[in-house]
Amino acid sequence: MFEQFTHDARRVVVGAQDEARALGHHWVGTEHLLLAVLGQGTAPGMAALHALGINQESCRTLVDEIIGPGEGLDWRDSEALRTVGIDLDEVRRRVEESFGPGAFDQPVDRARRRRLWWTRRRCGRCAPSGHLPFMPRAKRALERSLREALDLGDRRLGVEHLLLGLLDPKGNLAVEVLGRLGAPPEVVRAKVLADLGRAA
Repeated sequence: MFEQFTHDARRVVVGAQDEARALGHHWVGTEHLLLAVLGQGTAPGMAALHALGINQESCRTLVDEIIGPGEGLDWRDSEALRTVGIDLDEVRRRVEESFGPGAFDQPVDRARRRRLWWTRRRCGRCAPSGHLPFMPRAKRALERSLREALDLGDRRLGVEHLLLGLLDPKGNLAVEVLGRLGAPPEVVRAKVLADLGRAA
């Protein structure tokens, strides 16, 4: 599949991993793909997003607001804890109240950490590195982008197809972010296709 990607489209896939790492996330979701697409400022289809007032910083701020930064636990862990009545934000507030601001942000003594048997299994989750797994909706967006390229009669899959692939009518976080910024997927799709000179 990736042999059909243009150079810029490949940069988006790599950039999505970089975006996830920068946010401290341990997965690549549609939100990270969207941020990486927006990093390709002059690629086909970007004019549509810019015309709608969508930019990388506004999206990054909203993603950070919706998901929050990675802190060793990912969003699934936070949700699981919330279902049993543990609010991580409240835990952080109380710890900082007792031990001072930034108490959770203190660097961990790596030598001590290696000695703790119970942290060995999880130490890989503390600092996202290497290849990050793509979430199912991100994989589906990549598959949809290939179908978009084929439907448009294009031999190569470009950034514009990745953007169209993110606009899943079933919904995903990229669609939610765009919607909250006043750009519903059907409007983005119509504008992208219009910019490309294709009928919607």
